[in-house]
Amino acid sequence: MGNKPEFISDLDFDLLKKKYPNSSDLESTLDKIKNDYPVQYLIGNVEFLDSTILVDERVLIPRFETELFIDKLITYIVQYGLIKTNIIDLCTGSGCIAISLKKRFPDSLVVGLDKSVDALDCALENSKYNDVDIILKEGDILNGLDLEEKFSIVVSNPPYVCADEEVSPNTKYEPKMALYPGKDDIIFYKKILNWCTSSTLDKSIIAFEIGATQAEQIVTEAEKSFPNARIVVEKDYNGFDRFVYIFKGIE
Repeated sequence: MGNKPEFISDLDFDLLKKKYPNSSDLESTLDKIKNDYPVQYLIGNVEFLDSTILVDERVLIPRFETELFIDKLITYIVQYGLIKTNIIDLCTGSGCIAISLKKRFPDSLVVGLDKSVDALDCALENSKYNDVDIILKEGDILNGLDLEEKFSIVVSNPPYVCADEEVSPNTKYEPKMALYPGKDDIIFYKKILNWCTSSTLDKSIIAFEIGATQAEQIVTEAEKSFPNARIVVEKDYNGFDRFVYIFKGIE
């Protein structure tokens, strides 16, 4: 099969042809994509900042917006001199965030936490594939965490999609627990902020990727937990308020 269908990019088509050289395999693969199956799962990996991240149905597919979110966070970490510290990525999924931060700040302790054992298995595979040493832990922030360490960087891209929100058709193949938080769509942010009041160091940054309509609610919650903190809301590529950075003890 030599002709590229219109619904797939040139780059993805070339990658699929290499992975599925048999024409019948390629044709069945393209049929899956035509029926909204994520091309990233079929290719088996995505590029995320300076890493190649293995992905399958165990984990959410990293998005461009999350790259921007972490790129901005890295800038802040450097700006405020937190380059050798303790970092935790809550709801780590594939481990893309934890791995990227460990690569950028190799002298830092980096922990990735998730309640999904399948996701943690994938994150472990990704840490080995990218040759980085991160600590992976099973835990559920909604039920409380008991960790010995305190952190100066807390980062999370948790489930935040409302149950009735319109989403891309191919998300039906991604793990529901990574997308939908339940009745309260900002419950993860509330729980993380509450945990951070006792688990962050005096000088710290709490960073959230959020839903496009959630900024006001989350800023209000952040002000309750950290009334003296500086809070910055930043936009994604489409101009939506999608990232919240909370600076505790940092002017």
